[in-house]
Amino acid sequence: MTSPSPQSQPPAGSRAPSGASRARWMDLIRGGAILLVVLLHATAIPWMFGGISSGRVVNDINSFFAPYRMSLLFLLSGVLLTRSLAKPPGTYYWNKVRTLIWPYLVWMVIGMLTEGYTDLRDPFFWIPNNWLWFIFFLAVYYAVAPLLARIPGTWFALVPAVLWIASWPLPDGDLSNLCYYGGFFFAGHLCVRLGSRLSRFETRTLMWVCLAVASGFGAFIIAGNRGYTNAMTAGFDAHRLELLPVVIAGIAGTVMAVRRLTGSHEGHSHDRARWLQYIGRNSVVFYLVHFPTQVWITNTLSDLGVTNPNISLPACFFGALAVAYLACWLRRFRVVDALFVLPRFARRSPQLAPPVRPA
Repeated sequence: MTSPSPQSQPPAGSRAPSGASRARWMDLIRGGAILLVVLLHATAIPWMFGGISSGRVVNDINSFFAPYRMSLLFLLSGVLLTRSLAKPPGTYYWNKVRTLIWPYLVWMVIGMLTEGYTDLRDPFFWIPNNWLWFIFFLAVYYAVAPLLARIPGTWFALVPAVLWIASWPLPDGDLSNLCYYGGFFFAGHLCVRLGSRLSRFETRTLMWVCLAVASGFGAFIIAGNRGYTNAMTAGFDAHRLELLPVVIAGIAGTVMAVRRLTGSHEGHSHDRARWLQYIGRNSVVFYLVHFPTQVWITNTLSDLGVTNPNISLPACFFGALAVAYLACWLRRFRVVDALFVLPRFARRSPQLAPPVRPA
């Protein structure tokens, strides 16, 4: 696959321009991945907070995309790293404080209060033990990226390789996941470095092979979950390093398919599914807003005695999207925008001394 020009990409967390200045294929993939995250939590949250189990079909969809959902989001974030690194170090780190650390702290408070935690002095309160682990991981990757980016040329391929290998012996948990998904983040940056050298692999045949491998693997996961086979992938919801080539194939196939859909592989930029591009452009807002919204909806339905998954699932899914769309519209107001980006403090312009009148 051909990597996009880093100059055409916005920094993570910022509100980006629309149109030809953006890579539409990236917005489409990011938007689709965000929808899958919202769907996952629309089933998980009613189960965690109300014991409401969703149907098999929805669970199968979640299982099918489990290997690719977050991996794609991290890889696309890594593609944006090159443009961020072009800024002076002070500007680079301050932008990450504004667009990652600040919303992490704000939404940690919002999320925990929604879930009923009120003791801000408890260190456990600030640990990314909920959906904000994605933002936390991104902040860590961006913090070490300027140092790792000094590795020249294709030697940079060692970075994702070492991170993936390091995740293998570690016990399942935050540290193992940090290494595993870090491999995808820095693999995205590697794709930008390789540039046009990847274009020779962007063929229709390879695309279909990758998609077939990913589809077969997804079917294998579902069969294992349903007990039709003794699949080692039964209950797959995390990384397995031995399955990494299959995950990479699924990601590559998806990227190549969407790039063909938008004409990006030929240097064009066809406008497809603008509503999905909108979600992709505002992915940070949709990601931050959806989880506490779904917790609130679930608790409200529980208080009303509603335990039917045919009600809770669409309520959590479409309700979260509606609130996220509303939040995007309300960002025109500073008080709402401050929930997602630390406001810039206006500098006072120096006052000029009054002219001296001649005696």
